[in-house]
Amino acid sequence: MTTRGEVRSPFRRQVIARGAGLRRIATCRRAFTYAESMIALAVLSLAGAALLTSVAGAVSSSNDSVYRSIGKGLAEQLIDEIAAAKFPVGTATASGALKIRSSFATIDDYSDWTESPPRTKAGELLGTDNGEFADAVSRPRAVELQAAPGFLNRFTRSVLVERVKPGPTGWTVETQNTLHRRVTVTVSYTASNQLARTVAQVSRAFSSVAPSP
Repeated sequence: MTTRGEVRSPFRRQVIARGAGLRRIATCRRAFTYAESMIALAVLSLAGAALLTSVAGAVSSSNDSVYRSIGKGLAEQLIDEIAAAKFPVGTATASGALKIRSSFATIDDYSDWTESPPRTKAGELLGTDNGEFADAVSRPRAVELQAAPGFLNRFTRSVLVERVKPGPTGWTVETQNTLHRRVTVTVSYTASNQLARTVAQVSRAFSSVAPSP
């Protein structure tokens, strides 16, 4: 005669075996989830590094655009000033390296002239002057409209004046006096702990034209 306990024992063995299998499956599942987490973390780390590199490149590119735009403005401002000077009379090209800019009267006076930080012809630091009233009244620019202190100190302007004459393929440089001058203004920018690099260069040709009779 089969006892009640003997009838239930096979069922109990099945339950115990099934429980052990579930525990093994759960254990395997926990290990696989951990591996997935490590892989996901690695993928996210790579994606984050790529994103940061992209953002850093975009910021650097944006800064370069700003420096080039400022440099072009500084170059054009100076070359417009030179355009207002008289065409030189004579054969010698003066050097502006040791002269005071406020005394420059001819185009040749600007030859080999270098300046940092950029200033007006009157000697006022650009970014702090009030251009509209600079010639009449000395008035400082409003603080909120001034450049950041020291920012313009990183810009340098230099001028090259060449005697040239037109040729079959363009302008040719001459050692003798001519009726033409080619003026090139170069603006360089020096970042912290870096070498100076050119951010703008503007050239313009000027000619001496005899007055009409």
